[in-house]
Formats: sequence, C-alpha cells, structure tokens
Amino acid sequence: MPAKYADYLAKARKSEQDTAFRHFWELCAILCLRDGLRSGDVFVPGSRRYADPATYLYTPEQWAPRRAEYCRLVGKPPTAAEALEKGKEELHAALEELEKTLVGAAPDDTGMVRLDEDEHVMVPPLSAEDVPTEAKALKDELAGMLPFAPIASLLIELDARTHFLDCFTHAGGRKLATSTETERNILAMLIAMSTNLGLARMSEAWGVSYDVLAWTMEWYVREEALREANTVIVNHHYGLELAKVFGAAP
Repeated sequence: MPAKYADYLAKARKSEQDTAFRHFWELCAILCLRDGLRSGDVFVPGSRRYADPATYLYTPEQWAPRRAEYCRLVGKPPTAAEALEKGKEELHAALEELEKTLVGAAPDDTGMVRLDEDEHVMVPPLSAEDVPTEAKALKDELAGMLPFAPIASLLIELDARTHFLDCFTHAGGRKLATSTETERNILAMLIAMSTNLGLARMSEAWGVSYDVLAWTMEWYVREEALREANTVIVNHHYGLELAKVFGAAP
C-alpha cells in the first residue's frame, strides 16, 4: 500500500466508513496487481509479456529425454542424490586442504590463511597483481587515442547508421510517427535497463518525468522490439570490414 494512501484508509477503517474512500482501495488493488504482473506472481494466460513464468521452462516430459545430454555437457550428475554425494566429497576435500593450511600457518604470518588467538579464521586480502610498466604505458597511450563519448551520443550515432530505433513501434499497432521526444525517451529507457539505473534515477538524470518514462517503457520498449533492434545491430556489425577480419563471434 502506498504510504500516501495509508492515512486515508486507516481513517476510513476507524470510522467504519470504508466505502467513503473507495477510490483509494481500488487504486491499491490496481497497484498490487501491477506489481504482481511485473514480478510474475500474477500472470495472464495467452499473454506474451505477462505469461506464466513456468511456460519458459521445460515440462517434466520435455526435460526427461534431454537431461542425460545436458548433464553430460555441463559435467553434472543427473540425479539429486548423486549431486549431493559429489558435493559432500568436494566439501570434505576442501576442508582437509584448509586444515593442512591452518596447521602449517604461523599465528603471526599475516600473509596466510590462519587462526587468530580466538580460533577465528583470518583470510588475508589478495595481493595486487603486478602490471608491467610497459603495459601501463600502452594502456594510457591507447586510452588517449580514443575520444570520450557519452553513451547517449554513441546510441544516437548508432541509430543514424542502423535506424534501430525504428523497431520500437507503438504496442497498439498504430503506425505513429515517432517524435524526437519519444526517441529520446526510448534511449533513456535503454540506458536505464542496461545500467540497472531504474526509472526513478533515470528520470532525475535525464530530466524527464517518471510517468513519461514508465509510459514509454509500457508502450514502446517491449521484448519483441528489443529482439528486433538487436538483430538489426548485429546484422550491421557483420557487414563491417573489421568484423570480416576477425570473423563472426561464437
């Protein structure tokens, strides 16, 4: 329940006039439904965006013929009992190795895993890796050759070359002319999603209201649009001369 509604609803409950603030109750129910759809606790049969999370997994019947091959590829036991037994063996082996290390470490040796006076395990910090002076100089030289470009500028230039923003059409199916403001908001959503910045902080950094970004996310930035845009960018990458030199990525 949003904090700004709590006082109204508490007042209504004390006065036994719940219906007097009916719209607040309805808003709370809608907000809870929204949060449930976003988390996957509530799903819509037949929906692609709000589908049952279980539909993304193999059913027991689909998994049975694939289990042996998958376990062979990842090197894992096919049954839980075997996995637990293997885990116990690895744990005992690790504890035996740790025991040997603790026995051989002197109490005043700060560079080794050891026991202190209170029998607590002390783990020293890892020593920094020595980087050759030549490598540092080469790194600085290469960094100086590359101009600094904000991520938004990179996305704008990428769109100028690939037109990947054309993939983000309105979910209503209407062929609306995407305005400059809408393209700006789509870029803001892509940056927020890729950096885990979130809508609230992106709204503060971008200078666009939270509601506008949320609306853009709802109606433009969809799974199928992201997949189509990614395909456009990858296809463009394959056509670059440098990509032909190094070959396609695995």
